[in-house]
Amino acid sequence: MEVEKRLLDEALTRGAVALDAGCGRTTRLRNFRDRISRLVGVDVDEAAGRENPYLDEFAFADLADPLPFDDAVFDLVYANFVVEHLEEPEGTFTEWRRVLQPKGRLVLLTTNRASPLMLAADRTPERVRLLIKRRGAGAVERDVFPTRYRANTPARLAEVTRGAGFEPVSVNYVGTLHRYGAKLPPLAWVLGGAERLLPEQRRSTIVASYRPA
Repeated sequence: MEVEKRLLDEALTRGAVALDAGCGRTTRLRNFRDRISRLVGVDVDEAAGRENPYLDEFAFADLADPLPFDDAVFDLVYANFVVEHLEEPEGTFTEWRRVLQPKGRLVLLTTNRASPLMLAADRTPERVRLLIKRRGAGAVERDVFPTRYRANTPARLAEVTRGAGFEPVSVNYVGTLHRYGAKLPPLAWVLGGAERLLPEQRRSTIVASYRPA
């Protein structure tokens, strides 16, 4: 994703120490290893994290709990479609701020609940959503987790990040629903076209960068 790449390019300098919060079985930070000297992953799914071949270290931990790291150890905290799963985002963002260097960056991608398409999807039965993710995007059921949406509108995300001690560097709204049609091109075309008709802040994904205030 072009916006994500730009934010990571801005956030990462050579020799950076990075945390992938909610890393799962892979990480898009693998494309920046020329600048990352130490890549640490943390996830509540221990099996998934230990399968991740791109990490230098993995810590088994729940993002709802205090992280097992000292203060100010990371130049980057990265969260790729993690925020929507957080039960108590205020505590998690506060921990991300604690482990981040004073000149570090938080880069995140998350679902935008201000999107009418995302609201419609949320009213779709769980089994239907899972079928779309599996057949359209190729998602594996074991990697699909419950969503909470406690910080998933532009206003609510701004409130939570500000309360945790962050200030925005760049907040962007991107249409990404077409990814659910990766294996079904007609579906991708319909979803992409629908998102292009929406105002910017109603697009399905928030891609943002923050720094300590």
